[in-house]
Amino acid sequence: MATATGGLPLTGGTARAGGSAGTSGTGGSSGAGGAGGTAGTAGAGGPRSTGGTATGGATTVGGTTSAGGTSAGGAGPANSGANVRFSQAKQVIDGFGVSNAWLYPPSASAKTAVYDALFSISKGAGLSLLRNRVPFRENPKNDDKFINKNSDGTYQYTANSDGSKTFSLNWSNWDLNNTSALLSDIKTKGADYQVTKFMSTPWTPPNNSVSKWKLSDSYKTMNYSTPEVGGTLDPTHYADYADVLADYALGYKAKFGVDLSVLSLQNEPNFQCTYESANWTAAQFHDFFAILKTEFTKKGVFTQLPNLKIMAPEFQNVKEDLILPTLNDSNTSDLLGVVGVHQYEFGKSNVTSYTPPTLTNSLAAGKPIWMTEFSTAAWTGDTSITDALIVARLVHMDLVVAQMSAFLYWWAWGSGNGVLALVNGTQPKRLYALGQYSRFIRPDWIRVDAVANPATNVYLSAFKNPAGDQIAVVAINAGTSQVPLALTIDSGRFGALTSYRTSASENLTSVDAVAAGATVTVALAEVAQ
Repeated sequence: MATATGGLPLTGGTARAGGSAGTSGTGGSSGAGGAGGTAGTAGAGGPRSTGGTATGGATTVGGTTSAGGTSAGGAGPANSGANVRFSQAKQVIDGFGVSNAWLYPPSASAKTAVYDALFSISKGAGLSLLRNRVPFRENPKNDDKFINKNSDGTYQYTANSDGSKTFSLNWSNWDLNNTSALLSDIKTKGADYQVTKFMSTPWTPPNNSVSKWKLSDSYKTMNYSTPEVGGTLDPTHYADYADVLADYALGYKAKFGVDLSVLSLQNEPNFQCTYESANWTAAQFHDFFAILKTEFTKKGVFTQLPNLKIMAPEFQNVKEDLILPTLNDSNTSDLLGVVGVHQYEFGKSNVTSYTPPTLTNSLAAGKPIWMTEFSTAAWTGDTSITDALIVARLVHMDLVVAQMSAFLYWWAWGSGNGVLALVNGTQPKRLYALGQYSRFIRPDWIRVDAVANPATNVYLSAFKNPAGDQIAVVAINAGTSQVPLALTIDSGRFGALTSYRTSASENLTSVDAVAAGATVTVALAEVAQ
């Protein structure tokens, strides 16, 4: 995989986005940061400060040129047949991330290496998004004790004059303390850790044998010895749940020192399981959104947190069925800020045939789509470049075909199968494949059009920074033969590029520099060397 990043002329057209060059074995090319493999080289630029990077494979980064184009001259005529179409902007990219739900910090001896691998923009993947859990579990044996209770088991709250309630929350809960410690460690790293967006997900609404906020549904009769499992939220408690979520959102910054970017309403509302969960129908989501809007307005959430976005449904798969009534109602559609999906319909059995669905209604409504959970945990423990290429191709398809704006892996670290970063172990290649995108394609970058499959088994994607003077191209080579890939741009010229490569022997390694020019040729190495 190779990512090429570089600059463009400020006024004289666009510069070359660069691809991956060199001899990467498994890599391919991708638009935003490179795809996993050994291939791809980068140009002369650098990471985000000077240029974008790619995910998987080699990423090319470069600096900008002066107002007249590249050093070789000004912008040339538009090239409609170019494989990088810098002038054709697509979706905004919100970032790439991971979840720390239920995770205790790594041991003191391992923590720095694990965190650097995940979040460093100079040493690791440079992830920019973090997803944490809202701890509403009330199992008698494992009570998260997030909502404070009276002696009779009822929730403690203050009744407000407008009819809303302010619940008493225990912000020293164990899971929230772990998140707070992680964010504190991230902040101490300064500019090298640029985690800038934060989302929270509840796996269940509050529920116990006294409150009975959840009712039995067609899938499960409520068992109050495990009140967090299954059931559906009682409509008579819609306002209560909305008030608790408002209190969480308003208290988030005081606890963590950062603004909450996205608040999800429910993890996998269509999945019947034996852990924290709840089931929602499309009609229930719509009705709850209406109540949520009223309660959040009463409590000043929109005024105090103007940038907060509400997410639903975090479906188990890539579907939008559960939010269609919400989208189709002008009273509720404006409150739905992000459409969340998971991707557990994808696996090794359908690697070559899988294409993520396009959520046409959500895109037509202007809603960004985030893929907030995917893991290789169900696969046989594979940390190789082959595994990395599978993950890289999925990221490519999500960004290019499904037009998603964010990609978040599931568990951040651990010692088991499927985690993104191993504690006390050699890091899986999938971490660096994701890093070919995440290190270089930063929040608010914009995907631009590119020929997604310029050669057999080669996948290409491209991105530019908000100012339009930097570009990152990610290339993935999933084939068994080396591929020389000529990158062309629809207007202007490429500035100097820097290329980063992930292969069987390299991890986000800076490789060949690519000189400025109207065309850049990179060599994508084969999977098997």
